Amino acid sequence: MLISVSAIAASSLFALRQLRSMRRSDDMVVTIELLTRECRTTEFLQSEDYVLHELPKTPPDGGISALPAEARQHVSRVGLYYSSLGFLAVFGGLQEKMVVSLMPWRVRRAWFALEPYVMAERAVRSPTHFAFFEHLVCLVAEADLAEVHQSLRLRKIGARSAEFKRAIQPRPALASAPEVSRPRTS
Repeated sequence: MLISVSAIAASSLFALRQLRSMRRSDDMVVTIELLTRECRTTEFLQSEDYVLHELPKTPPDGGISALPAEARQHVSRVGLYYSSLGFLAVFGGLQEKMVVSLMPWRVRRAWFALEPYVMAERAVRSPTHFAFFEHLVCLVAEADLAEVHQSLRLRKIGARSAEFKRAIQPRPALASAPEVSRPRTS
């Protein structure tokens, strides 16, 4: 009986560990998808371009909800993407170092383009609008990027650049070898 209870306990512990591992694996798939694919889609890049270059032509009065439909769509796509990254950083689904080192310039640039609209939206409708996005911006702004990269032990080419360039140069074609005559068969 003691052996049976021990076996059930061990099986239960093993199953629990497997379940946790599967959840982390699923979370990692979502994280990788978010980090590597979404921000490179044509739709996202168009929205980011709109937010950075076209949106500033529209006054922020009335907040995001008062923007024309097209502008709201672009703002939502960009803002929700960065909010998702901030959310994942807060709840441990994403290491802070990962997002801080991956796209610090893009996060800041998007926030500063959207900030007047976010603040107007907060004043009019929702005091926490894009709070996770703002959190992400704070993480990026407070991080010492050089220190983060050093802690990740990123390698640098440095003085080896010329050597690396030579290694990728096309090699000269081999001189064509003389044709070997083959005996004729009848």
